[in-house]
Amino acid sequence: MYKKCLRLFSVFILSALSFGAFAEQKKVFDGPEGSEYELHYIALNSTFLEPDIAKQYGLIRSKAMGLVNISLIQVMADGTRKATKAVVQGLVTNEIQQQNALSFKQVIEGPATYYLAQAQYAEAKPLRFDIQIFAPGVSDPLLLRFSHAFFND
Repeated sequence: MYKKCLRLFSVFILSALSFGAFAEQKKVFDGPEGSEYELHYIALNSTFLEPDIAKQYGLIRSKAMGLVNISLIQVMADGTRKATKAVVQGLVTNEIQQQNALSFKQVIEGPATYYLAQAQYAEAKPLRFDIQIFAPGVSDPLLLRFSHAFFND
């Protein structure tokens, strides 16, 4: 199990380092009691996943299927950091305004918690992602909106 977790993490890191267009991004929000929430996100082609990793997480590998990975880190006032569980939901909209709900799967591996969702795409056509993250201790959802165009390898 540890080796599989390490391989999945390696896929995300390698894709972020090797392909600037797929680099992880971060947005920071105010949290409870002087803390902050760091929302990390990345969108990449599902074909970057190894077949056994995709199978383990019930993900489809396809040149027409993208993957979104969301993680939430709470940074306490003293600088302590910890992965935080949340409720994540969202929509993806294509260029002709067709919308589909994103179905996020929670993945917990050791101290890490992240959320994975897939979306169909047409190559080079931008998709808009509107995601709500319901974090502990915050009354309003954290809102994330970004656009991404996927390109086949």
